[in-house]
Amino acid sequence: MYKIVVLIVLSLIGSNASAQNYSPLAVGNKWTFRMPQNSFVDEVIEGTLNYKGKNYTRCLRKYSWGDTDTLFSRVDERGTLYSLDSKSRQETVDIPGELKIDHTWVSSDGAWRYEIKSLSGTLTTPNDRFENCLVIKAEQLTGRDKEKLQVYYNYYAKGIGYVGSKLEKGLMAYLEKWELK
Repeated sequence: MYKIVVLIVLSLIGSNASAQNYSPLAVGNKWTFRMPQNSFVDEVIEGTLNYKGKNYTRCLRKYSWGDTDTLFSRVDERGTLYSLDSKSRQETVDIPGELKIDHTWVSSDGAWRYEIKSLSGTLTTPNDRFENCLVIKAEQLTGRDKEKLQVYYNYYAKGIGYVGSKLEKGLMAYLEKWELK
């Protein structure tokens, strides 16, 4: 019985650590992404947002065309990464704490369905090759976001975080450089 309890505890600890490693949220972490025509920079900044008793880390996103957004994320005790939509105040799972192939979930607004496709994907960019990536398929369900693609794949590398998105035919966005504290 003791061995079973230890194995369960160790599997939970391992699960938490692996999911959290796909989104390092330390203040000062910075990622620069390239898209076909533009770019953007994400940086974890000081300060948290407390909403309904939950603390969210702030990340500032600066686009090459001059716009900025503040993104809010948190990791729960199970290792699940959530994002909070600042307008609707709805929370959506970005990365589940338990990583299983074919696991699916729907965004809080019902507009997107996500599915874990691989824990060992490879994303090749003009600058790097990211191996053993978590690959999550994003599929639009409602057609609400007409300016966005219907289906694409997000890649996450352990210890780095989001490294890019890919369509069936090629890259949509990719990590160009990063600084982790």
